Amino acid sequence: MSQERKPIPKFASFKPPPAPPPAPDRPSERRTHDSERCERSRHHEKRHSRHRSHRERSRSHEHRRERREGRSSREDVKPRALELRREHRSTPTSTVKQPTEDASDLYTIDRKGDRYNIIYGTIHRYSVPRYHRVGQGSVLGLPPNYKIDRDTVEGDAIVVSPSTWRPDASRTGTKSVLSGMSKERPRLLRVRPTSLLESAADASKDYLPLDDRRSRKRRKLLGDSDSDNEKHAYRSILGKAKPDEDIPSDLEAVSDSGDEGGRYDPDEEIKQRNVELSRNIEQTPNDVGSWLQLIDYQETLLKGAERESSRLTYAERKSLADIKLSLYDKALKRVGAAPSRDRLILGRLEEGAQLWDTKKLASQWQAILKANSQFISLWVKYLDFRQTHFLDFTYEGCLSTFVECLKLNRSAPDHPQKAQIQVYLFLRLTSFIRESGFTEHAIGLWQSIFELAFYKPDSLDVNDEERLMSAFLEFWESERARFGDIGAKGWRSESNTVPSPKVFTPQFQLDLRAAFASWVVCERERIVEARLPARSLDESDLDDPYRVIIASDLKEILPLVWNMYSTQELIDGFLCFCHLPPLMSSNNLETTSKWSGDSFLRNDLMSSPDTTLKNWIPAIRSDTERSSVSPVTFHHQNFIHSGDTLFAGEKWFSSLKAWQQTTLESRSDIDPDWVRRSLRSLVEASPGDEQLAEYAVAVEFACNSKEAKKYAKSLLKKRPSSLRLYNAYALMERRSGNQAAADHVWATSLSMSKTFSESSSVESVYLWRTWIWELLEERNLAHASHLLISMPHHSVDLKDFPETSDRPVFSPTSLLKIQSYLAETQEIILANRKSHAFAAWSDCYAILLYLTHSQDLVKALEAYDEAISRVGTLPAQDRLFQSFATELLHQARARFLYYHVRTSSMYKPTHIRSLLADSIQSFPHNTMFLCLFTWNESRFRIEERVRDTIRDITETKRHSAETLTMTQVPVTSHFFSIYTELLRPEYAGSTLHSVRAAFEKAIGEQSTDATNTIMSTTRSSLSLWKLYILFELWRGNIARAKDVFYRAMRACPWSKELLMLAFTHLRADVVRERHPAASGRDEGMGFDELRHVYNVLVEKELRIHIDIEEELEEMASKMTHKSAALGMPITMPEDALSEDEQMQE
Repeated sequence: MSQERKPIPKFASFKPPPAPPPAPDRPSERRTHDSERCERSRHHEKRHSRHRSHRERSRSHEHRRERREGRSSREDVKPRALELRREHRSTPTSTVKQPTEDASDLYTIDRKGDRYNIIYGTIHRYSVPRYHRVGQGSVLGLPPNYKIDRDTVEGDAIVVSPSTWRPDASRTGTKSVLSGMSKERPRLLRVRPTSLLESAADASKDYLPLDDRRSRKRRKLLGDSDSDNEKHAYRSILGKAKPDEDIPSDLEAVSDSGDEGGRYDPDEEIKQRNVELSRNIEQTPNDVGSWLQLIDYQETLLKGAERESSRLTYAERKSLADIKLSLYDKALKRVGAAPSRDRLILGRLEEGAQLWDTKKLASQWQAILKANSQFISLWVKYLDFRQTHFLDFTYEGCLSTFVECLKLNRSAPDHPQKAQIQVYLFLRLTSFIRESGFTEHAIGLWQSIFELAFYKPDSLDVNDEERLMSAFLEFWESERARFGDIGAKGWRSESNTVPSPKVFTPQFQLDLRAAFASWVVCERERIVEARLPARSLDESDLDDPYRVIIASDLKEILPLVWNMYSTQELIDGFLCFCHLPPLMSSNNLETTSKWSGDSFLRNDLMSSPDTTLKNWIPAIRSDTERSSVSPVTFHHQNFIHSGDTLFAGEKWFSSLKAWQQTTLESRSDIDPDWVRRSLRSLVEASPGDEQLAEYAVAVEFACNSKEAKKYAKSLLKKRPSSLRLYNAYALMERRSGNQAAADHVWATSLSMSKTFSESSSVESVYLWRTWIWELLEERNLAHASHLLISMPHHSVDLKDFPETSDRPVFSPTSLLKIQSYLAETQEIILANRKSHAFAAWSDCYAILLYLTHSQDLVKALEAYDEAISRVGTLPAQDRLFQSFATELLHQARARFLYYHVRTSSMYKPTHIRSLLADSIQSFPHNTMFLCLFTWNESRFRIEERVRDTIRDITETKRHSAETLTMTQVPVTSHFFSIYTELLRPEYAGSTLHSVRAAFEKAIGEQSTDATNTIMSTTRSSLSLWKLYILFELWRGNIARAKDVFYRAMRACPWSKELLMLAFTHLRADVVRERHPAASGRDEGMGFDELRHVYNVLVEKELRIHIDIEEELEEMASKMTHKSAALGMPITMPEDALSEDEQMQE
């Protein structure tokens, strides 16, 4: 009788013992089992190579078979066993394999895993074999008490927690919609109404009762006991006290079905508000603002009153997005061709991104742009989508999208914002080109734009565009000195010469024994060399076609940008491109403020490859007291930059210190010398812009103090009446330690101002304010008082300075003269709308009150209050000047508060807090106020106020009926949130998890499923991702750092510098050297991982100076042959394709 194979049931609770074969047959059966495993592996590999449609059909067929098998119950075991026996009898006996105890087909051990799951964020769906979950939530390898918690699972995430006892009610219906709600609603209380007699009796008493107790007589009539102990005594005849009886006498419970009639609904007000918004829609169906308010209110309606502060679950977010999507569709049909229709379209795409897959989202974008091509806002958001979409991103494809946007805006009708939008698109384009590695192309575009805008020959007609472009491209091909080059004098100048050829001799060579380590050094050397376009005669060891920018690289983009109405927008864009602080005024405040917080533009940390977390935070040690950290050390600033910040010392916020640290090193991708020469050319081309001249001198001083003084003197020869330049020169002398020379410059220039016109001489208040502040910082109150007395005379005699130790003395006559002079000057300044001068005047007036009232802070602050009130009375047409001047006044007041707190102990901390909170409320994203507020709170060990403030400013404000826009949080505010968490001590609640939470909130938490989100632009911040990776490396968590890196790669596929972090910071040998304590737990990136990252650089068409793709292929082939010689891993040949598969191919 032949031995038959016993069937194996499909459930795990029954497992019959296999019949052991004879001892001599065991080895052969092992070989049989091994061949069977190889056969399964070969078929598994074959599935990977088949056509996708065939895989989907086979997978759906297997899925249907699983469902049929899953329906069988335990009662079907015997019939199924008999059926299986019949099937086995019909098969030949030669194919029957005996089961063994050592091997089982219930599971497969995989110790290596698939590294691509980390790279692409998910597993390959066709690589997952069929399986059945058993064990009622148990996990193989974990203790028995750990179970999969299916109540808290969201999306694809699985939560494993120790199992605890739960009542039967919570075990049933775990997938119910109401499972997250409490079974017993909280008891609602309200204030008991008081009668008129009781109110009159309380009013007649000579004390204020703390509770609204009823009279003893009334309580006795109602049968209440006098003693709470007796009332709740265990021997009371009333029995055990009920919860309803333990209510204060001045409150009463709200009855669910009381005398008011009907059931009380805590969401009644929310529902009523929703009804009002719906009624507004019916009355004004064309009002876009009403539609946006109704759509945004749906989240409040879904949460209700009891869950107002809670977060939505995964299913609720999906449902909310579906509801909003339907409302957006309805709104777009009702509003018709409204001017603000694009706001509804963007909102619809935002909600649809949470429901649609990537393919459908891309098709929706194409259809919407085709039907609504006139909205530039849609094109800008489409740029964000294309630039951040990892799967479809390529450099050339994204570049063509930028060109399409520029063409659309150029052909649009003229409007006030057209020039600003065009410069913004050009700025985004050049930043994108540089971050992709093509720095020469970006610099060449800026050189071309400035040559056309400032140095066009007078003989060429602006309206003859074809002839103009032809002449310029001819000038470009001549390779004469261009804008920013050494010796450049402009296109119109005939004395421009061709620079001498350069010879580049590399110092490092590629070593295949350490391929990636040597490649990184060589690639960095080429990146630094390629910061400026090369000439055709330059000599180099590489035949790089991108080094020389030819006319064809420019002629497609230049006609779309160069013909601007104002060159001020170009200068603002250039400063942002160079990562310099903006040159703000009342005319460009809105534009520069947005650019300062734009996550696509504010990427200062990417300029320096050697930046570490210690460079970003001054003191990141656990033994450092929080109060000892200066508030002026935060790098990512967002405030109005003026002379006192451009030339700031160590005790105030500096505008250029961070730029100086990142760009003055030799490995930065920004050439500071080219920036300096470019600014000098812009100053020469703008002879009437004194603010730009002051700015250029400040940048020169940050780079080279000696050259800056020479440059300032040369400018003063050409502009002898520029008080701003005299003030800048005196400050440079002061910072260099030459106090006597600085005082002489101030005294001389103030005496000269008497001969100037009234509108020019009024700017002498700059010099007075700066000189007085320098003396106050030195605690020289006597000299500061003497300067205030000298202000009405417009001159200062240095010999009349009193002794430093003398107390400030003001005679009634001198005080009256000063007040009269300041009152007169104030009106002149406001009449000429000079905002910086008005802030300087306020400082002088505040210091006068401060010194004449024994350094009384309250009295000094009256000057700023009066100035803010005075600005608020200006007419509506001066709205921009009003906003700009008000923020300047708040900054001036903040500096005065900081000075007083540091130099005096006579103040109330609550007063300082309220003033800074008032400034934050008016300007929530001004980092100067945020830094000072945090510093003030840190001295009193109360940290929650800081967290509450930051939580408020980092929340995205929804649409409003007035603006119809969604206010994006500047990336600088998110940087500040992370900065405060890193500096917060442990006793104040700062932990590793709180810092990570700040990072996740900034880039968009993973739980929000925001893969396709188009509005959340902070995910595109390169500096934010780099800082996150550096933080995990600093903590020694290499695995998390790699995970964050892969997330950053998917979010920002255009950034070469971000991908280079894999080779410079995450390489295995670098990790072992820099983080020896962590290298034992987590390894860095090996050869295979680094090779895949290099392949991403190639696939996304990013710039690679030294191509080592062939070398890497050769090395990988050698490693494969070497492993095969050692017998691992085993490579199985693929099966031949079937006839159906061949037809599908």
